[in-house]
Amino acid sequence: IAAVPDIDNPAHRPRGIPGSIPNLLKPPAGCRFHPRCALATDICRGTKPALRDIAPAHRVACHPATP
Repeated sequence: IAAVPDIDNPAHRPRGIPGSIPNLLKPPAGCRFHPRCALATDICRGTKPALRDIAPAHRVACHPATP
């Protein structure tokens, strides 16, 4: 989400995800972003997250954070 520009805040500087995109012919197991995600956990490495609604017309495929 930090990579998305904020048109209401001109001081916001979008941040990219470090690293390279995964091989689309042989993607990593689990979440395809886990090798590049600073918040990845064991569940991310082994289980593909389901797409879920977070707001009207907004969905996310990410494992919910655990406290």
